[in-house]
Amino acid sequence: SRVFVFDEGGEPSMAARFGLRPGHDLTAVMAREHPLAEVVVDGPEGVRFLAAGRGVARLAHMSFEEEQGLIRAFSALDPAPDMLIADAAALGDDVLPRSVLAAGEVVVVVCGGATDAITEAYALMKRLAWDFARRRCHLLVCRVRERERAEVVFGNLRDTASRYLGLELRWLGWIPDDESMRKAERLHQPVIGAFPDSGAAQAFRDVAETVSAWPFAGEHGLGGFVQRLVRASR
Repeated sequence: SRVFVFDEGGEPSMAARFGLRPGHDLTAVMAREHPLAEVVVDGPEGVRFLAAGRGVARLAHMSFEEEQGLIRAFSALDPAPDMLIADAAALGDDVLPRSVLAAGEVVVVVCGGATDAITEAYALMKRLAWDFARRRCHLLVCRVRERERAEVVFGNLRDTASRYLGLELRWLGWIPDDESMRKAERLHQPVIGAFPDSGAAQAFRDVAETVSAWPFAGEHGLGGFVQRLVRASR
């Protein structure tokens, strides 16, 4: 699949983790200093990256004409992606990352070996349910040595979210605490390409197979995502 990553996550950027050096970010597109095709960075396995930078914070102040121009730019990106992944920024004190509000599906990633991380994951789900009326999200448990531990983390969060939040938490999968992940990161390569027989690589294949089976939610491609992103910013 052709995958497009909208990187709202800050530094180090997702592209930088693969040894890539984006020269510009979304701000340059909004200011019409560079076309979108020049700002998007091509990565391994056909994945393309766009760093949001300070551009996301400026979305709320765009005029209608500027908004429509940005939507057209994203809609015209060639080739069009099959899958959009928005890497959300860290959770703030009083706001959710805008990409979370614009996404068709939300995946909460939790480090299963850290109690603080599990508590933070529940706090995020609480805000999704209470403040933004989300009724469903998915959980990916990482950095655990055994699947049984991942299933325990999921089960506890699922039951608590259902009972107290009215939120349906769905199992997406787990990523083992695998040395091949650390080696791949040092090599600036995807673990699936660098160590295809590793446990982490197989786990990512399982996750990808699940995600590819999700029903299409009528997002109208990148243009539709940008339109929802602008609305969420306001």
